[in-house]
Amino acid sequence: METPKPHSHSDTYVYLLQSAIKSRDSFTGRFIHARVIKHGLHLSVYLMNNLLNYYSKTASFTDAHRLFAEMPDRTTFSWNTLLSSYAKGGNIETARSLFDEIPQPDSVSWTTMIVGYNQMGLFNTAIHTFQKMISFGVLPTQFTFTNVLASCVATGNLDIGKKVHSFIVKLGLSGIVPVANSLLNMYAKSGDSLMAKVVFDRMRLKDKSTWNIMISTHMQFGRLEVALALFDQMIDRDIVSWNSIIAGYCHQRYDIKALETFSDMFRRSSLKPDKFTLGSVLSACANLESLKLGKQIHAYIVRSDIDISGALGNALISMYAKSGAVEIARAIVELKGTSSLNVIAFTSLLNGYVKIGDVNPAREIFDSLKCRDVVAWTAMIVGYAQNGLLNDALDLFRLMITEGPRPNNYTLAAVLSVFSSLASLDHEQEVKEKILRHHSEKLAIAFALINSPGYTTLRIMKNLRVCNDCHSAIKYISALVGREIIVRDATRFHHFKDGSCSCQDYW
Repeated sequence: METPKPHSHSDTYVYLLQSAIKSRDSFTGRFIHARVIKHGLHLSVYLMNNLLNYYSKTASFTDAHRLFAEMPDRTTFSWNTLLSSYAKGGNIETARSLFDEIPQPDSVSWTTMIVGYNQMGLFNTAIHTFQKMISFGVLPTQFTFTNVLASCVATGNLDIGKKVHSFIVKLGLSGIVPVANSLLNMYAKSGDSLMAKVVFDRMRLKDKSTWNIMISTHMQFGRLEVALALFDQMIDRDIVSWNSIIAGYCHQRYDIKALETFSDMFRRSSLKPDKFTLGSVLSACANLESLKLGKQIHAYIVRSDIDISGALGNALISMYAKSGAVEIARAIVELKGTSSLNVIAFTSLLNGYVKIGDVNPAREIFDSLKCRDVVAWTAMIVGYAQNGLLNDALDLFRLMITEGPRPNNYTLAAVLSVFSSLASLDHEQEVKEKILRHHSEKLAIAFALINSPGYTTLRIMKNLRVCNDCHSAIKYISALVGREIIVRDATRFHHFKDGSCSCQDYW
């Protein structure tokens, strides 16, 4: 960004403005503005730019716009300052209109728009803006690259990401750590662990984020030994490093290992667990049904005054419900409300009530959920079925058809089981016909096998959890056709090769 040379008479005002920005002081800036006008210093572009920067940084958008309109002379710095204030403030349409008026937008102008689009979740527009930037002959900065790579990750557009990678290499920026980390993150989250390793091995300089991305990637793919070897090589581990190992063990269902690593963290470092650490540890306690240890973790959370809203609260509910303390889990739900209750916690609570033969409290919670997705509906239907309340299960299924989301394979399988129990063959045949139309992963793989070279890796993205039937089928397909298949579902990556999966059949 342009930084005009200061005028000696303006230095004091600029210093005061910078101090006011740090302290978020809204009075000092306006006082200085008045003094500037009184002493005729409004012709100083340098001083006016600093005033504009002050109004933008203190979120005084109206004052910033008014000052910009009154400025007799504007530099690229002036345009970019106002543009940034609109983009960061979420006024992306206003920012775009202002951008179109800039006489010669520079790399900062273009990057500001890319950042703004990313903040609004308009990732494809951010990528398109980057492409236009290149077509206009404006060279991206490292900050441009890190942001457009984030757009590629969000959209799953690895093809564009690879083109960006080539451009980065061409400009000689691949050795810059933040850029290399963004590339590493893109390949890791796209399931291309081979390219992630290539980027990692070529990095001469690595920071904590570099190591953490690689550790997390290998843990997700089930390569525990590789992840642990990298972890052992780290000289200065942070909480993210430990979280990656603990969470990885939990995903692989090595719950005792997860708890042992948690204990090691306390013994070998001065780090304190954060919400992510505690959530993973509570998950391990839940899987082991270790109520005693779970209560100790809960006591630590209370002593440390850690907020249990969101994921941590859900982990507590799941731990108590799975460990047989359903009433404590219900008490936490009543304390924190159902607005943030996720499906995993609800399902754990439901299963807890099913074990004691009482699904009515679970139905009360189900009815109070604001966002009831297909998993919540299915869990409730299964709960009724497992408790022998077959007609209640069918009634809820009918309600789901008219008022709820579209049933998935699990829903239909549960209802099919109910119909079988009721010997309602006509309904059973209808449900079977529905089931045949739903296994989207197998259809996607069949299409990919037909339309891709025989040596390439197949990559499938799915926004729901892959079902057992599809998981088994994909294992056989990988062995039969000799292809690697990577499936990214709602919970993790599945790397199928030679008839086996990296998740070891647990996900």
